[in-house]
Amino acid sequence: MIRINKNKRKFFFVTFLFLFMISGCGSSNDEAASSSDPEAIRESQISELENSDLIGNVDAYAAIQGVIAEGPAPAAAKVFIIENDESVEEGAGEKYVYSPLYLDFPAELQAKTDAEMNVLVKLRSYYMQTATYSNDGKAYTRYVQITILDRAAGTIIHQETLIGSAPFSIGEKESSGYGYVADYQVLDTILAFFGYAEK
Repeated sequence: MIRINKNKRKFFFVTFLFLFMISGCGSSNDEAASSSDPEAIRESQISELENSDLIGNVDAYAAIQGVIAEGPAPAAAKVFIIENDESVEEGAGEKYVYSPLYLDFPAELQAKTDAEMNVLVKLRSYYMQTATYSNDGKAYTRYVQITILDRAAGTIIHQETLIGSAPFSIGEKESSGYGYVADYQVLDTILAFFGYAEK
């Protein structure tokens, strides 16, 4: 009887160890999976950004101006990107927010704090009417102005405007059509300035 009890205890102990090891491996596998999951990585980046002082200073960054003095990016550039908030109604004044393109920047270029940020990229997007359709509908083209500022020097070291595609065709009952500038075009243009060739 005693031998049976000992065997039972040994069996339960071994089973417990086995289950513990499996659960431990499972959690590490879950962590590894989440660390390679693009959505999880982006959520982590957004959380880190929202906890930094960069977000709180967006209004101050929007007010930064500079004298145009085209030149290279400073050594060891640490960049933050803001863009005008297009949801703000016309006539209410421009409002800026951080640009999601910042999250697509190489990690070595991303500023993590206000003190670290030495290059500011300001994006200003807008539409202009560029044509009229046969049904008198209006055709609009998108423009994205890119302004890159050397924060320490107080100068605009690069500025250019990307012009969108030709407005798309519209149906007879539609009143307007739009041409666009893709986000990847804006990102590639900015990265090219910092010496990152298009892939």
